[in-house]
Amino acid sequence: MNRVADPFVDTLRRRIAYDGTRTPVKTALFVLVCLAWLLPGLVGHDPWKTDEALALGAVAEMLRSGDWTVPMLAGEPYLERAPLFFWTAAAFAKAFGGWLALHDAARLASGFFMAVTMAAVHVSAVALYGARAGRIAVLLLIGCLGILIRAHEMSTDLAGLAGVAVGVSGLCLALRRPWTGAALLGAGTGIAFLGDGLVPALLVLSLAAVLPAAGRAWRTRPHALALAAGLAIAVPIVCAWPVVLGLRAPGLSGEWLSVALATRWWGPGSRPGFDDLGYFATILPWYAWPALPLAAWTVWRARRHLAQRDDLRLPLAAALAFFVLLTGFAEPREVNAMPMLVPLVLLGVAELDSLPRGAASALDWFGVTTFALLALLLWVGFVAGMTGSPEAVAAWMQREVPGYRYPFRFIPFALAALLTCIWVVVVARSLRTTRRAVVNWSAGITMVWMLAMMLGLPIIDQARSYRGVAQALAGQLRGASCTIGVGVGDAQRALLDYFAGLRLRPAGDAAAAHCDTLVAQVSKGHVPAVDPAAWREAWRGSRPGDRGEAFVLYRRVP
Repeated sequence: MNRVADPFVDTLRRRIAYDGTRTPVKTALFVLVCLAWLLPGLVGHDPWKTDEALALGAVAEMLRSGDWTVPMLAGEPYLERAPLFFWTAAAFAKAFGGWLALHDAARLASGFFMAVTMAAVHVSAVALYGARAGRIAVLLLIGCLGILIRAHEMSTDLAGLAGVAVGVSGLCLALRRPWTGAALLGAGTGIAFLGDGLVPALLVLSLAAVLPAAGRAWRTRPHALALAAGLAIAVPIVCAWPVVLGLRAPGLSGEWLSVALATRWWGPGSRPGFDDLGYFATILPWYAWPALPLAAWTVWRARRHLAQRDDLRLPLAAALAFFVLLTGFAEPREVNAMPMLVPLVLLGVAELDSLPRGAASALDWFGVTTFALLALLLWVGFVAGMTGSPEAVAAWMQREVPGYRYPFRFIPFALAALLTCIWVVVVARSLRTTRRAVVNWSAGITMVWMLAMMLGLPIIDQARSYRGVAQALAGQLRGASCTIGVGVGDAQRALLDYFAGLRLRPAGDAAAAHCDTLVAQVSKGHVPAVDPAAWREAWRGSRPGDRGEAFVLYRRVP
């Protein structure tokens, strides 16, 4: 045998020890897990509602009109979201649109912002705890249940999350490398505001404001200079686009600022009240699993020494500040909980090595068992779709997506089989350590996600895509002068425009009186009022298996 190859072969033969050291095999596995988690789901399917449809509608309008200053949706100004994600997605669509479908190329922006978030978490963990914490922090982040699906959708919230993660990394570095920390703090604040409005930027600024009260280390002149420099960098980033928008369309600038500065207590769509103040507290136990229990263990373990643990006080202050601000000001949507994962992950890795072996083994066993069963179910579903057996599974699939014929695609099948085998081998050959529980959990959730995207994506896309119903509706509207839309949501308007070039006019529009067709969106418990004396139903359609939403076409009575 070639002696040069002996060390590498010997490394492959050894069992894997997750002890914080780096070897070629562990580096390869880390990169494989990150890529297998990040890439599947970014391409290969149509845009889905709601956030994807809105983002794609704005991106398509930018590319169609060439105007990147004023976001538009189906021909109308759309200022409900900040523009940074739209710009980034449009740039990816221009760069890769020749090789990928427009929506797939635009969705690469989601992967970009998630990669930025992962890199920022790695930087923060290394700054706080040393090199051994970087990779395990990234694995713990991608192992959190709440972020899995959202990380692969077109959503402005991902830009906000990336901004928060970059800003936190700047504060983590500010004590040792103040100028680098200042640059990251300023860039993170600007990205957070232009990515998702006031609340994400407020999270970063609130952490910077409370840190001096958290410990003496942040009441120093170098830290104050880093904060001042960071704010000096953030201000022009935050103000650049609103100023340009104000020069271009003063009325629209004011409208966007009112939306960007909105919270649950004031602004458009605000719902002041105390009924749902406990929303984030109720979802975090599953949303931040397994980071939350590991963070709780860290706090409990270090409870008597927090005064001496500057490395813990920053993520602990961030977790408390983020929770209070999100509870008090953010809209109660699960996607708004994503920034909470950053400090919880940083807390979770701090005392991971001291986790009791019994608790680590329980998490390890639970993860391996759960993901093995989910993988088995996905493979059974794939076989049922291809062969019709087991009959009960095939019948259920036909009920959910009537008339669907499952295609065999060799490359996705081969990748799914290869990753399943790699997961089984890695689990079997890894040594039992406290870190193994986190690695196996992240690898397991990655395997299940990739299997779902490789094996199940065609049928999921068939059920969720609006392509078929949009094209069927467009076929019914051939020759119509214009069409009124009643009760049609923004996401649906964007998808009807994208797939079929159909632009619906508001019922109150001056030209609506001359339209001879009307499209109404109906759902359970909501049927828009249509005058039966003036309109008669001509067609009704929905997505395959969708029993909760349909489009109804009316023609004007002569």
